Amino acid sequence: EYYFEQHTAYHGSKKMTFQLEVWSKTEDVVQTLLQLHRASCLEKLGDQTAMIAANLQSRLARSSFDKNCFQSVAEKPHMECTVEMVTPLVSNPGHVCITDESLYFQPLNGYPEQVIQIRLQRVRRIYKRRHGLKPLGLEVFCTENDLCSDIYLNYMLQWQRGHLSNYQYLLHLNNLADRSCNDLSQYPVFPWVIADYCSSQLDLTNAATFRDLSKPVGALNKERLDRLLARYSGMPEPRFIYGSHYSSPGYVLFYLVRVGMSHLVVSLSEV
Repeated sequence: EYYFEQHTAYHGSKKMTFQLEVWSKTEDVVQTLLQLHRASCLEKLGDQTAMIAANLQSRLARSSFDKNCFQSVAEKPHMECTVEMVTPLVSNPGHVCITDESLYFQPLNGYPEQVIQIRLQRVRRIYKRRHGLKPLGLEVFCTENDLCSDIYLNYMLQWQRGHLSNYQYLLHLNNLADRSCNDLSQYPVFPWVIADYCSSQLDLTNAATFRDLSKPVGALNKERLDRLLARYSGMPEPRFIYGSHYSSPGYVLFYLVRVGMSHLVVSLSEV
């Protein structure tokens, strides 16, 4: 084991301090650093990305899951493969190993401290996921809401009987539609149905309480729709009305920043 700490680098007038914890052979670490330096010296960003990706795949191919991470010597491995653990803005490559007792994720970076163990008996739900518009992911849920009874297998029935809130029901629908909070390009979406944001109590018998559901959200504002149609008529083929998706990563990040700021304001006001 090798440990490097508090190295300082100078770049122009800026000073940067970094810390490395390395659990590999020194020559392997130095070789990786040299490869990253060569990639950084390439002129085109695409060439840099391609070289870094090739180096990453090479490291993955040379490594394997460390079975010393098993919690029990009696565990029997059934499957091992290379994967990426996907969280918002970060994809961490590594190895997954499934035994008769647990699911393990060993990251390529940060090992051995960041090995994740999930007991199979704690797994409640598994969804197939798309990532990068490809059907190659799985999302594992280890907890379930206490109000979500296992007696009713149909989510709509649970919602109708009051066992699920509107939020929980819509979140389940998003899960079934391959949407996940861990993927900014597939973030959960919720329908916009309310038009009255001023009344202290909603009158559900009044049609004015709800937005015009005969039109898509992008057509509710007439001035905006007129501008879009005018642009559409002057476009060459192929023409389109909407140039972006309502659930693009940029919109999701802007939403998350606003949510985080609102929580900060609330926290500060409570102090």
